[in-house]
Amino acid sequence: MADIEAGGKRATESDTATLIPNSGNLEGSNRATKTCRFKDDDELVEITLDVQRDSASVQAVRPVAAEAAVAAARKRYDRSKSTAAVALKGLQFVTAKVGTDGWTAVEKRFNHLQVDGVLLRSRFGKCIGMDGSDEFAVQMFDALARKRGIVKEVLTKPELKEFWEQLSDQGFDNRLQTFIDMVDKNADGRITVEEVKEIIALSASANKLSKIKERADEYAALIMEELDPKNLGYIELESLESLLLQTPSEAVARSTITHSSKLSKALSMRLAPSKDTSPLRHYWLQFTFFVQENWKRIWVAGLWLSICIALFIWKFIQYRNRAVFNIMGYCVATAKGAAETLKFNMALVLFPVCRNTITWIRSKTKIGAVVPFNDNINFHKVIAAGVAVGVVLHAGAHLTCDFPLLLHASDAKYEPMKPFFGETRPPNYWWFVKGTAGWTGIVMVVLMSISFVLAQPWFRRNKLKDTNPLKKMTGFNAFWFTHHLFAIVYALLIVHGTSLYLTKEWYKKTTWMYIAYPVFLYSCERIVRLFRRHDSVKIQKVPP
Repeated sequence: MADIEAGGKRATESDTATLIPNSGNLEGSNRATKTCRFKDDDELVEITLDVQRDSASVQAVRPVAAEAAVAAARKRYDRSKSTAAVALKGLQFVTAKVGTDGWTAVEKRFNHLQVDGVLLRSRFGKCIGMDGSDEFAVQMFDALARKRGIVKEVLTKPELKEFWEQLSDQGFDNRLQTFIDMVDKNADGRITVEEVKEIIALSASANKLSKIKERADEYAALIMEELDPKNLGYIELESLESLLLQTPSEAVARSTITHSSKLSKALSMRLAPSKDTSPLRHYWLQFTFFVQENWKRIWVAGLWLSICIALFIWKFIQYRNRAVFNIMGYCVATAKGAAETLKFNMALVLFPVCRNTITWIRSKTKIGAVVPFNDNINFHKVIAAGVAVGVVLHAGAHLTCDFPLLLHASDAKYEPMKPFFGETRPPNYWWFVKGTAGWTGIVMVVLMSISFVLAQPWFRRNKLKDTNPLKKMTGFNAFWFTHHLFAIVYALLIVHGTSLYLTKEWYKKTTWMYIAYPVFLYSCERIVRLFRRHDSVKIQKVPP
């Protein structure tokens, strides 16, 4: 059927057999496995050889279904207009610097640059119009020559024309083949990280992109992380082609999820080849990369959450041991625990928006090494979410649980409450609502709800449809002005904190103690911004 030389280096076919290309070398220093497919009439057979030095043994012989072979032979990537456009854009750099003035101009330059009828390798770039990219042109020369088996460092005019025809062809397949020829220098079908770094540096040099050239290692790491998810240390050419031929929507989705954390992750891996594909190892690596990327955020968020939990538990236990617990139970303990976290968060939420203070601390101290000051707005949002949770627990427990329980308590249970609510039991629910603590609390909840809702991205960025009647009430201006309602909220918060039913001693009414310094600091920030707003800028000189 077919004759194969020992070692798998040469294979010939008889008059009735057709050799299907083998899969290539596998790993091993002195040993390799070769797989060949042979077709005889309508039958397809796959033979696997175990090759070691100058001997070979048959490892397996098995028939291959004709349908599977036909399906594999017909496998093609999508060459539709949309996907080809994306792929072509990704490969433009391959021939971007090649002259576009046609073969006539190239031939004219050849006649001027030739020496004894041949073109020197060092003059190839200038001849094809790739000025200022000599290093890139030399690499392209080597790739095209290597593909054609040309070992000499000179070109005749027919050979130059053949090179030019490939470079001037703007089709995707041609550009991809040129790119592969340049990158895959040993023609093993795999692209290593060193080959990726070299092509990035060369293309950056050709297009005068010095910044990209300086960061070639980082970009190569990112590419390897994207196309080598199993961390094998190389990229299969099929993976590269499938990436370049993704649809525009896939390209947008891929670019949307690409983040600096991916680059950090790839650099953390240091591109060390590993064949461990264990799911546990994969998830462990994902976890370690997440911690390395976000450790500053993690410890700050953890500290904030720990303080909130500690304050809640402290106040909860305090009211758990008071007489009021016998009437209102866990409702009052929950309300007071949430109130303590509310006071803390209402004070803390102002710090992340004190921009001048943050800038001074970041530039004058070394605290920025452990505190992520650049995430100040994100932290502001997290604290605001904590405020929202506290409001729901505090107001909800009071309005739906505490007040009804007190109104329906027996006279014996109400007796210990007389110092706080008076000798006569409150007549109805309205008594609590119209009291100072009641109406200030309700107004604060309303104002905070308006501000919180309009601060959401959907409303702040005015993403509502034009037909929606609420569209005119949303947008950045609505967010900005409603956020300033918090000036009223803080004033009401102080009044609310001094009108508590269950606390009479002034030194135990700690609301003002929490927010005094943050409000003072933020007020100073606003005053500084007000003065800076009127600073004039003088233009000393306008360059010609």
